[in-house]
Amino acid sequence: MGFIKFNLFFLLLVSQVSAQTRFSPKSCLDSVYDMKMVHQGPLFGLLDQEFIINKKNCLIHVTHKKYFPIEWFVDVCREPVHIKVTSATGGVDVAKKVALCQKFDKSQDTSDFCSQYYALMDVIQDDGLIFAQGDRDDLTSDHGKTFCTYLLLKKYLNDAIIFSRYTEVPDIFSNDTKKMGPTPSVLIQDVEILKENQEVKMESSSSISL
Repeated sequence: MGFIKFNLFFLLLVSQVSAQTRFSPKSCLDSVYDMKMVHQGPLFGLLDQEFIINKKNCLIHVTHKKYFPIEWFVDVCREPVHIKVTSATGGVDVAKKVALCQKFDKSQDTSDFCSQYYALMDVIQDDGLIFAQGDRDDLTSDHGKTFCTYLLLKKYLNDAIIFSRYTEVPDIFSNDTKKMGPTPSVLIQDVEILKENQEVKMESSSSISL
């Protein structure tokens, strides 16, 4: 009898510890799941608003429907960093990252890529993270699935971190991109800005010496 009680206590303790453990970056990347949320949309709730995530390892497919559906396809393990977008009005479009979406002066880049990035993240936050049910650290819940998707997309699209299922997965919970090492993508626009600033400094020095 005492052995049975001990086993029950042990199982209860293990289940509580497991429930309190946040999913790992590796389990997030390797996860496969589908989730769909529907709630009242525009026109006084007469139209349904849909938010759907289909994820298979590195491949993430997000669908949002308010008036017309729009779909984002992202492979977080593929270079160069890019987004594929499908809409009812524009067909298929591919937007490639060429610059930081938030510049050094804190202004936002208005390229097609950055516009799609901000639109996608707004949808995930406003229609996903806010309304999803469950614990955000539990990958079996809608909230956890949405949170995992959000973290992977933010690291890949914003920080240009290329993931791989066959090497160590970077810390997706950290906001400090300096700890992640150099990004694999060259951000052309910001390199040009640095060059221009350096040339201005050199010209100023030359004028003073003359």
